[in-house]
Amino acid sequence: MGQTMETGIVTVWRRQQGQDFSLGDVLYEVETDKMVSEVEAKQDGVLLRILAPAGTDLDVGTPLAVIAEAGASVSDADVDAFLSSQPAGAVEVGEDGEPVDVPPPVPAAPAPAADVPQPAPDAPRPAGTSVAEPGPAARDQEEAPPLPPPSSGPPTAADPSAATTAAGSVPAEGSAPPLGSGDGRVRAVPKARKVARELGVDLSRVTGSGNRGVIRVRDVREAAQRSGGQAAEPAAAPAPAGRSTGPARITERIPVRGVTRAMAGAMTRSWQEIPQFVQQVSLDAGALVARYKRLKYEGAGVTYTDLLVSATALTAREVPEVNASFTGEEILRYGDVNVSIAVATDRGLLVPVLRNAQDLRIEEVAAGVKALAARAREGRLTAEDTKDGTITVSNLGAFGIDTGTPIINAPQSAIVFVGSLSDQAVVREGQIVIRPILNVSVAYDHRVVDGMTGARFTSALKARLEAGG
Repeated sequence: MGQTMETGIVTVWRRQQGQDFSLGDVLYEVETDKMVSEVEAKQDGVLLRILAPAGTDLDVGTPLAVIAEAGASVSDADVDAFLSSQPAGAVEVGEDGEPVDVPPPVPAAPAPAADVPQPAPDAPRPAGTSVAEPGPAARDQEEAPPLPPPSSGPPTAADPSAATTAAGSVPAEGSAPPLGSGDGRVRAVPKARKVARELGVDLSRVTGSGNRGVIRVRDVREAAQRSGGQAAEPAAAPAPAGRSTGPARITERIPVRGVTRAMAGAMTRSWQEIPQFVQQVSLDAGALVARYKRLKYEGAGVTYTDLLVSATALTAREVPEVNASFTGEEILRYGDVNVSIAVATDRGLLVPVLRNAQDLRIEEVAAGVKALAARAREGRLTAEDTKDGTITVSNLGAFGIDTGTPIINAPQSAIVFVGSLSDQAVVREGQIVIRPILNVSVAYDHRVVDGMTGARFTSALKARLEAGG
């Protein structure tokens, strides 16, 4: 699901609490910013307890369930004892997705009754139990196996893709500090620690919204925003006589999670971090329309989007400087043009990837785009369908949009936005004629593409489309 994934949602459990499962059985479905994935068991076992009910928003590193080896005899009391031995937030996931051992908490010194209780020291663990751990397997749509008896190693905790719904904040002076682990460590999921380091946020000053005060990714981002300060709002002008002075009436509250949350976060980061510039052209699409009609007559099943995707890929091969990404230390140029295609779905905007589009015949492009769009709308995209894009195409012409200023799909360096195709009066050789005109906008990352290079790509794309794609 990607190393940048922060949150996700457990959408449905396919196995119920107390049920046995076998190798290859689908245990649950998880929704991320790009797809809904089925997570399979990697060996036989039993689902002892579900910790994250369907519909739960969770951060990466949050436990999902407790599982045991097939045939293990484990009571509810054993599960309770096992869970009580797992301090919240103590399971970490390394950069490669593997669980990292964390020392058990040291019991805190006796505190007054008003203090927040600390977690109990390790309790005995029933043989054959573990906390379900997708870890790296979640990124590959696989479920981590039940762990063997304690003799072979300590249990681990789940690493779902999940999203938090409660906002964190920097605590006011005099407020209670965030819960610790008993040894002075602040409890936070691993991804929250990484984001805190990137944003320069002191976790000891962040109030966690998770279970037992665990700090989540959203808590860190909220704290970073709040620490920046907010300008005082001017006093509102008096309302006209007879009108309500209260706030606007709220008719619906829509949770921001899954695809919506991920898209909002990605677009915000892209807009804030990438210096973007846009070039726009209007082109004569007469040859493109003629080719489309000919292919349709031949039964090729080609759409305008297919022609645009193909033209973009071929132009990116011609001007390879735009088929690149910026890492901070270097610019990476790619030999393959993997075109990300914006697809509207009931879950929001998804962007599956057509690989090696520069080498595909138009019929192959059409078949690939059709298959990807169908999987996107049916919620069947896989991780392979959504990663490694190098340039994006977004076609909103069917909605009558003339032009637009698209936002780059990071870490890519360019996005092609296609507007409406309409008959317009233009001057050709001193005569006013009616021609089909297509509007195209291309946004570039100025760290990778300068104005002249962008103009080369934009004009080359225009020329290719005016020649029929």
